[in-house]
Order: sequence, then structure tokens, then C-alpha cells
Amino acid sequence: MTAPYSPEKVFIDSAALSYPLTGKILEKLPDVPAEVVPDATDLAAWPALGPDPVGEGKKYLHLAVQKGGFVKPCPCTPGYIGCNYFIVNAGLNCPLDCSYCILQDYLAGPFVTVFVNLDDLWRQLDVFIARLRGGTCRIGTGELTDSLVLDPLTGLSRNLVSYFRDKPGVIFELKTKTANVGNVLACEPAENIVVSWSLNAPTVAATEEKGAPPVEERLEAAREVAGRGFPVGFHFDPIIRFPGWEEEYARVIDGLFLAVPAFRVRWISLGSLRFPPSLKAVIRRRFPATRILQDEFIRGRDGKFRYFKPIRLELYRKIVGMLTCRGGNSLPLYFCMEDEELWREVLKKRPGGKENVGHFLSTPVRQVIAKS
Repeated sequence: MTAPYSPEKVFIDSAALSYPLTGKILEKLPDVPAEVVPDATDLAAWPALGPDPVGEGKKYLHLAVQKGGFVKPCPCTPGYIGCNYFIVNAGLNCPLDCSYCILQDYLAGPFVTVFVNLDDLWRQLDVFIARLRGGTCRIGTGELTDSLVLDPLTGLSRNLVSYFRDKPGVIFELKTKTANVGNVLACEPAENIVVSWSLNAPTVAATEEKGAPPVEERLEAAREVAGRGFPVGFHFDPIIRFPGWEEEYARVIDGLFLAVPAFRVRWISLGSLRFPPSLKAVIRRRFPATRILQDEFIRGRDGKFRYFKPIRLELYRKIVGMLTCRGGNSLPLYFCMEDEELWREVLKKRPGGKENVGHFLSTPVRQVIAKS
């Protein structure tokens, strides 16, 4: 079992001192030193970060006030089909250290950050949902941090489940690589609350996902959550090619459907390894032993490096075949950041754009099965 996150030190913005969540977190870290700072700008050049600020920054927790918007549209890559997803920025950065993670090149600050002004979060969510005017959407917290990696400290999942459970037109997702599901299991399930896991081949999980629990632990957590009555999702992203990849992904998919019945799976996404040019140098510097860059890549329409399309087609066709063989043809599958041609060739779907994809993924599983 992976140990819960315990920082070496907590930095608290002075503006964050009065918020209840700040006190709650500090109570759970009684032996961790804490320091009040005026704001995050005072931490930018903190000397203890040394030559690897990304890696060192993960050792420190920063409690801050979100001064901008909590809710933003997912920045879908240009030239590829999006899925009309929205992000709740309740925190930034992640104590897990995956070699391929875009956050190590994307975020300005290296500290694991929790925004404590939850009253502002609920107000902004109220405004966002009112603007939907009865429409549907998907929204989640797992883009700029792992949704549950800090949940033993924050308990935020309980608050989010409580908020979204009476918003049936909004599908809320908690996305994680952890097994931190204790707070979720304490909640009453709802069909519009989806808990999802990022899965990968065991070799990738062991060598490229530092700090994350083994795939078997993630699937056991998914079994518990599905058994509690929550819909679950899975993300095979990034799919990485290596010697023996086909056999390893097949074993993971076998384990998935042994742990969770297909009717509890709300969606499964697939995306192959891709990265902006600037991330390539970061990966080489921080993970010199990684082998994920030792393959054939091209620059896509969005400027990111990707596998050649024939390689992506092979990966997707085989994995989609495994999924439908074990889970049936009614599984809601979709691609993350792929083009319409690939959708047609592999999934035999022709999505008309992100709104259409989002509507499909917002349809409850039992309705998808009934229509197919």
C-alpha cells in the first residue's frame, strides 16, 4: 500500500490562514513544520529547490487562495477532436512523479498546492451550472492535479460529491492513479458521480509512474468503488509502446473486467504518448533512464510529438479489440486528442465535434446499452 502524502514543510499564504480547510489540513500534519508567507511569489526562488525544482517542489505543500477562476474549459489541443470537458482547479501539481507528465513543463510553480477558499469554489460552480440552462456537461478535478492524491488530508471528495449529487445534468469525475478512496466510499453513490483511474501496463507503471501504486491496487480500489454503487471510468493514457506491450495491456484489461462489471463502466478513454517539444528536454534531464523517448515520433498538427499514425492505429486497434472482447461492444470508448480519421477507422464513429462527443459521454451507461 502506498504511503499517504506527507510534506516536509507547509507554506501558508497569509490570505489563506483564516479558511477552515487550512486548519483542517494543519491538524492532520501536527509534526510537519509550517511557515506563513505573504504569497506565492515569495516562494518562486526558494533556494532549497536546488537544480531540480520540479522534483524538490513536490516535497512541499502550499496552501493558497485561488484568485482567478476555479472553473475553466479543458484546453483541448488544436486540430484534434475534444470532448467538451471542464476543469475544476481546486489544486495544482501532484506529489506523484510520472516521467511523461505535462505538469512538469506546464505549471509555473513546483509546489503541491491546495486552494482553500472553498466558498468561492461553490459560488463559481453555482454560476457555471446556471449558465448551462439545463444542458449537460462533464467536469472534473483531475487535470492539473490528481483528484484523490491529497484527499486523506483535504477530504475534498466528500464536499464535491455532496455538491454534485443533486446536479443530475452535470457528470462529475474524480480522476486518480491512487487507491485513496476511503472518503468516496463513505459517500452515498450517485449516477452522475464517476470515479476513474488512469491505468497503464505494469512495466510502465513501475518505471515511469514514480509514487503511484501498482495497477493491481488501483483496480482493487475501482472494485470497491463500483461495489459501493458508483459508476467508474478508466483512462489508458498515455499508451506507450515497448517490447511486450500487447501482452501486458491484455493482462491489465483482463484484470479490469475481473474487478468491475462492464455495466458499471461509464467510459474508457484512450490516448497514445504525446508531448510538446519543450517537455522532451525536461524528461531527458529529470529521467535519464527512461526509455519512452526511444521510438519513432512525428510533429502533429498541434506541434506535439506523437507516434506515427500507423503505430497509433496498431496500438488502438489491438487495445480496443481487447476491451470489446472482454467488455462487449456497448462499452463507451473515446479517444483523447485524436483526429476524426482515427475515430472512424478504429471506433467506427464519426463525431461531429466536441459537443457531440460530450453529449455521448454524458449519457448514462444503461441508456447507451439500450440504444446500441
